Amino acid sequence: MRKVIDLCLDLPPDAAYLTQTLSTFFLNPHYAGYKETYAGPMAEQIGFTVSELEQLALAEGPDGFREKVSLAAKEKAPKLEDFIRYLDEVGVEWGVTVDNGHDNRRTGEIVAKYPDRFKGFIFLDPNQGMAAVRELEVCVKEYGLHALYLTAFRTRLPANDKKNYPLYAKACELGIPVHIYSSLNLSTAVPYDIGHPRYIDEVARDFPELKIMAGVSGWPWVLEFLALAFRHKNVYLNFETHSPAKINMRGSGYEPYLFYGEDRLSDRICFASNWSTQSVPVGDLIAQVEALPFSDRAKENILYNNAAAFYAE
Repeated sequence: MRKVIDLCLDLPPDAAYLTQTLSTFFLNPHYAGYKETYAGPMAEQIGFTVSELEQLALAEGPDGFREKVSLAAKEKAPKLEDFIRYLDEVGVEWGVTVDNGHDNRRTGEIVAKYPDRFKGFIFLDPNQGMAAVRELEVCVKEYGLHALYLTAFRTRLPANDKKNYPLYAKACELGIPVHIYSSLNLSTAVPYDIGHPRYIDEVARDFPELKIMAGVSGWPWVLEFLALAFRHKNVYLNFETHSPAKINMRGSGYEPYLFYGEDRLSDRICFASNWSTQSVPVGDLIAQVEALPFSDRAKENILYNNAAAFYAE
């Protein structure tokens, strides 16, 4: 069994996370696209179908919906210790994770408890200016976290917005990498292309010493996403949230990975599951990579070597 590093290793979803996420999907019309894409398997985790949750939202209203979903989720929530044993079974050596509520202090506690298993993401709001910069330093020096994660989907800022720049500069000073969301989003509350790869290009030019992990696959701008790593040696790529099996599906738009993952970018593409969003077990997503028509060398790079190089001190 091959060793694996997962650069977006979700913790098992707890009741609060499942309640919040399903409430967003079913109660906020701006997230209808996410409901259609991700809600089915997540609903099954707590014993419902999508249709049943839709009816529940209509019958009970927002407060009643949240209460009943929370009760169901509390009965089904898995234990972290069981999840770690599962990671051993599927070959995951370590991964980068975050508390389900994106609480940086709580993420630090988890990483401190399992230092050989997890590195920690830092989630901040660049709109808070220097307060966010100061918190970033606390997260690294006091909480022991390892990487800043910026997503335009949450911050409403493209990667090259100058409100992000103080955080990039502080990340360089602290010697930590930055993971940056780069893909289509399905929320009608923000522009569909706010995560376009072109915004990362400017960041990579302005901060050549910053380690950048461009994530979430770049779809539907896959060639432009891959071009980032062509242009910039400090940019690595991953396809978190998206099924690796799509890489070998004709017409999916992911086919360029087949060529460049074996060729010029074989040392720059990394595995990242974001498995809970997909509601697909980590082991199944690893198996999808193993089933792709890559050489053993390319698979070892994708599943382990490239991530190890990216996080090497």
